[in-house]
Amino acid sequence: MTTIKNVVDLDDMFYESLSLGLAKKFADCIPRITNVTCEKRLPCEKAQVTAWESRHNIYLPDDMKRFYLSTDGFNFYWSYQYSPNDIRRVGHIHFPHLIQITLVRDNIDTILSSSPNTAVTIPPIIRQSNYIDSTSGYLNHLNLNSRSKIFELSTITDLAKVCLVYETPESSNPKIFLLEMGTFKWQFLADTFTEYLRMSIAHLGLPYWELCFSSCGLPSWTEQLFLLLAPHLLEKNENRRLKNIVCVNENPPYNVLDPAVFRTKPRCSRQNQKNRMNN
Repeated sequence: MTTIKNVVDLDDMFYESLSLGLAKKFADCIPRITNVTCEKRLPCEKAQVTAWESRHNIYLPDDMKRFYLSTDGFNFYWSYQYSPNDIRRVGHIHFPHLIQITLVRDNIDTILSSSPNTAVTIPPIIRQSNYIDSTSGYLNHLNLNSRSKIFELSTITDLAKVCLVYETPESSNPKIFLLEMGTFKWQFLADTFTEYLRMSIAHLGLPYWELCFSSCGLPSWTEQLFLLLAPHLLEKNENRRLKNIVCVNENPPYNVLDPAVFRTKPRCSRQNQKNRMNN
């Protein structure tokens, strides 16, 4: 018979694996991070997943389906202690409940009906966009049309939306894009739901981290947090998706300062200088 303690232990192990041990990493490596919290949620029932798929006439990708059959969303957050009396919530990794994942309604619900005297009007976000495929490294195209399905995973104030994009309802491998609301530009984020989850963890859930991949970039106050806690994530020209991150226990390549630069010439009196000149 499974005891309550064993169930709790298995639950803890699941969330530790899901977050790739991020809480332990904070405790071991980054000072002043506090109030690390991971909410535990019940899994979705298979009937709930099937009902969601039927409502939207699509199939969830396999990894995303397994995720929601294990936990109905994910909420991980932490605070940073700026001073003894100033503790603020900073990091947040959030995936909504399945029922909260809805179609993007703005400019996507209706394509105006055409008639012999009226051209079809296509909303601005239904268009072709280019992106680099992270698997092949080649330029690919995002072709959206009236049958495309766009689901909102999260929103970044009024700046952008993180979207799960089905180019057609029959697609079995939807991709995740960032939709910039000011320009309606699409920026590719991840090939799969799992990759996007890992990217969220790699960026520590720092505010607006998705904007690292946008044309507008990070707000200045967010960039300061990156510089404070994860400056390596702001390295220029870093291909984050194709780079294999390997943790190696070795000393970083600090520049070696030669102590000789601090040596000064021995002082000599003016009288000594005169004697040398006379000789």
